[in-house]
Parts: sequence; C-alpha cells; structure tokens
Amino acid sequence: MVSVNINSKDMTIKTYLWGMGLCTLLCSAAWISVLGNVDPTDTDTVGFAVFYLTIFFALASFFSLMGFLLRRRIFEDKIEFRQVEIAFRQGVLLALIFVGLLFLQGQGMLNLYSAFTFVLVAVAVEFYSMVKR
Repeated sequence: MVSVNINSKDMTIKTYLWGMGLCTLLCSAAWISVLGNVDPTDTDTVGFAVFYLTIFFALASFFSLMGFLLRRRIFEDKIEFRQVEIAFRQGVLLALIFVGLLFLQGQGMLNLYSAFTFVLVAVAVEFYSMVKR
C-alpha cells in the first residue's frame, strides 16, 4: 500500500490560490457583464453600486492574488499564512484606492489634492495595520 503525505499548509495555500483565482475570474466576468448591460446614462444608484462593487471585488481578488505570489517569491523564508494575510489586506486597500479614485472621478471631484488625500489615508491605514501587529 502506498501512502501519500500531504502537508496541510500546502493544501490550504493551494486552496487559497485556486479560490482567489476563481474569484478573480468570476468577479471580472460580473464586472464585464455590468459594463455590457448597464447604461450609465439611464441607470439609478443600484446600477452604479453594482458597477463599483463588482470592480472592487475583481480588483481586490486580483491584487491579493498577485500580492501573495510576489511576496512568496521575495520572502521565501517567511511564513506563508502571514503573507496571505498581508497580501489580502494590501489587495483590499489597493482596490479601495482604485475604486475610490474612480468614484471621485465619476462624481467630478477628483483632483490632485483629493487623490493625494485619498492615497495618504490608505497608506496611513496600512502603516497602522503594520504597527498594530
């Protein structure tokens, strides 16, 4: 009888990677569907909310996945579960920055000062998260 030793950490990381990849694909497909089916000149608040939510989830999952893969390559000796947490947090913050700036642009309120303030707040949240640990 042949026994296979499966490391539970590796399986969990693999599950995370597959899940985030699938989430990225599904959320991107949902966003593309919204782009094709929602007329911005003839929609209400719900249409815009669905647009911003789908792009947020697509970007958050994509940035989290790419962030983890980059961190895994750079910090090979670090604990992967910790890298997943950091990559997810930073992916969500990056998605918030992009969607927030896109929202400000859509409202006609985006300028250099508002963009700088928005990014500065996100960086402050990240530094707080890093120091808190």
